Amino acid sequence: MFGRQNFDALSQLVARARNCFSYRYITVAESQGEVVGMVVLIPGDRLQENADEREVFPLQQRLWLKLIRRWFLRYVLKQDFPADSLYIGNLAVSPEYRNRGIGRQLLLRCMAEAERTGKSLFISVDVENLRAQKLYESLGFQVVEVKAIRGFGLRIGSRVLQLRDGS
Repeated sequence: MFGRQNFDALSQLVARARNCFSYRYITVAESQGEVVGMVVLIPGDRLQENADEREVFPLQQRLWLKLIRRWFLRYVLKQDFPADSLYIGNLAVSPEYRNRGIGRQLLLRCMAEAERTGKSLFISVDVENLRAQKLYESLGFQVVEVKAIRGFGLRIGSRVLQLRDGS
């Protein structure tokens, strides 16, 4: 999903309630009124929620998304998590605000929510993003699964990390 048209579609998904990009799951970090970071924390039983896609995407694009999910994503990204868990779907900090502890604070907020609700907490990280993995491990996450494929000299995939009990 790239380009202006898809940015608009993603904005529509954020504004709606029945999809995993919904405002209901987003927490933002602000500095002087500007959003500088965000995290999407999705209940495990809502990860496959996509009813809003019918209203946002034309049929051709919905079919394309279905094909990508079925024939590509399932090999590189874990799609199913326990219904009684929480999944950090996205964590991002603006480049000019990195290395200031913002990502860590957003993660700590997710960890607090998992503890408050008694749910297990998962996050996925690109197999090549060792810096992010190191951050997650420093907070008590541990790798529980790797989903990756190799082709054309590239390794594409993700590591699934789960927060250890008592972290």
